Amino acid sequence: MFISLYTFHNKSIISKIKSIIAEDPKQTIFVFHHYPPSGLAFATAGQNSGIRKILEKYPDERSLTVNYEDLEKFDPDLADLLITKPDEVIAASQKAIKNIDPLMKEDMELNIRFENLTNNIPLSDLLSKYIGNFVSADGIVRKTDEIRPRIETAKFECRGCMRITEVEQHSGNHITDPSLCSECGGRSFRLLQEESKYIDTQNARMQEPLENLSGGTEPKQMLLVLEDDLVDELNPGDKVRITGTLKTFREERSGKFKNYIYVNHIEPLEQEFEELELSEEDEERILELSRDPHIHDKIINSTAPSIKGHRDVKEAIALQLFGGTVQQLEDGTRLRGDLHILIVGDPGIGKSQILKYVSKLAPRSVYTSGKGTSGAGLTAAAVRDELGGWSLEAGALVLGDQGNVCVDELDKMRSEDRSALHEALEQQTVSIAKAGIMATLNTRCSVLAAANPKFGSFDRYKTLANQIDLPSPILSRFDLIFVIEDKPNVEKDRELAQHILKTHQFSNIEYDIEPELLRKYIAYARKNVHPVLTDEANKVLEEFYVSVRTGGMEEGTPVPITPRQLEATIRLAEASAKLQLKNEVEASDAHRAINLQRRCLEMELLNQEKLPGCYLHRTAPNDVARVEGRTPTSERDKMRVVQEAIKALEEEFVEVPVNILKDHLAENHEMSEEKTDEILRILRSKGIIYEPHHGVVKRLED
Repeated sequence: MFISLYTFHNKSIISKIKSIIAEDPKQTIFVFHHYPPSGLAFATAGQNSGIRKILEKYPDERSLTVNYEDLEKFDPDLADLLITKPDEVIAASQKAIKNIDPLMKEDMELNIRFENLTNNIPLSDLLSKYIGNFVSADGIVRKTDEIRPRIETAKFECRGCMRITEVEQHSGNHITDPSLCSECGGRSFRLLQEESKYIDTQNARMQEPLENLSGGTEPKQMLLVLEDDLVDELNPGDKVRITGTLKTFREERSGKFKNYIYVNHIEPLEQEFEELELSEEDEERILELSRDPHIHDKIINSTAPSIKGHRDVKEAIALQLFGGTVQQLEDGTRLRGDLHILIVGDPGIGKSQILKYVSKLAPRSVYTSGKGTSGAGLTAAAVRDELGGWSLEAGALVLGDQGNVCVDELDKMRSEDRSALHEALEQQTVSIAKAGIMATLNTRCSVLAAANPKFGSFDRYKTLANQIDLPSPILSRFDLIFVIEDKPNVEKDRELAQHILKTHQFSNIEYDIEPELLRKYIAYARKNVHPVLTDEANKVLEEFYVSVRTGGMEEGTPVPITPRQLEATIRLAEASAKLQLKNEVEASDAHRAINLQRRCLEMELLNQEKLPGCYLHRTAPNDVARVEGRTPTSERDKMRVVQEAIKALEEEFVEVPVNILKDHLAENHEMSEEKTDEILRILRSKGIIYEPHHGVVKRLED
């Protein structure tokens, strides 16, 4: 119920309001006062209305939230005045509350906050013409500073007559003194700090949503000022809708003006931004496209179409863009649905171009390169604010929460920086303990990374771990690792040359699905489709896992696959169903995921020794340790053979000559000199053997 009052001191109307409340305690009444000099104000009253509930919990709760749309329906002029003169309207409304509700005490201060503001403006468009206006904007919290007190009402004591004077303060940096004492006319005052009235304040920084950015555009950032009960409500990485007054201040050092939002209301966007605005026509096109029997192939062909070939990699990336289904178990455990993919390949095969394309195609994405990225830049950094305090600033993985993060040149990062990825990839959180700050931030994103071989190009007769400068714990956290070699092939080389020449000649690319429509298709699927496994799909995946594990039952044989690969295959199957906008994962999706997992593992098994037990093609060993960068079973067997040979030769030679050891291993175990040198280096690095003199080796004591 709304009532307009044209005189602030209209006691008869106020009595009428109180009688209405007495008759109907559940009634909420919005009262608008027109009175000079404060202009317009409004208040709400009622036994069980919002204000009464707040007063019962005061001072723990001291903010009244009003829906702007309700205000606009009642009085459009008043709603417009709030947009253009927010400070006056809000200040007058706070005064009006005290005159309406009898429970309001003189020292009670309630904040009036507005939600659902209709003029939501992108941060990039918040320019000088909006200064002084009430605005709303969406964004990601980049950093938050320490909470500090600000003097709201300062008390001063006259040094001459000891009279106390109160002065309202409107700036946190400077204290405004009284001009002169009203009692004695003196101009010298002493600030009574402990008797002054303070309010909590905090600065934060927000940047515009990633889905609003086009490729190569730097995100616009905005300073936020939070006060009273709004402090400590934001954390780096939070996605929020901020409502407040756009203001400006002058920096002391540079003298330049800088905009900021004085925040009035915070609305968390817990799930996702409205990634892209989808019209009814867009949804019809998306649903029609999902019914195409060749939708799977069309999406694969539309993923990085400027790159020729690499169909398996493109299929995996297409599934990654859709992602699996997040599972929240009853015990609080969260099973991630995001897929992590690593592409390891020779230079010049288009890895960086694929990553760049994906970063533009994904509805929300962050691109970074390992050479210029630190661990703090990937996760979160502790930085000093303007006043010397410490605050957290979100890194790429935190900003890419619920999106895609593309990390190029992953192998070029320093080892201590790469260690920051361990928790982020598996648990999808980042735990920070720096500069006295203890925090856990979300990194619920898919990671697409690229790396080069350590020695420039691949050697098929060496393990993956020996050729890539990445530790085993990181390799094991990727669901799929693609090894791509640049091998000469007349037919494929001709096709590639024709494709490159055609692209340069005509400067156009043929798409099965236009990029903008594909972005909308992905956004629609991620938001609305959450497929679950059917019994048929479960049976296919179970049979796959058990049959593969059977090859590693004998003692000493390699372990073909672990539960980590099974979970990756489940996520691939869920993504396949989501790609087709299906609510159930069928057997066909499970088969597609298994086939992709098989082909990926075939690429990773670089060592082509003849060992039994491989489910892939029976001629190559399938050892999951080799895939994850750990020492493969066959390598461990060779190290054991070398150690036993050294032990046996030590009975004849106190210090075993390396040339005699090589002859012994070549004659009895058909081991090449290169392999012997490699294993000796590993044993020396592990501290199992040492070299007392050049050309001889000796075991350390057991």
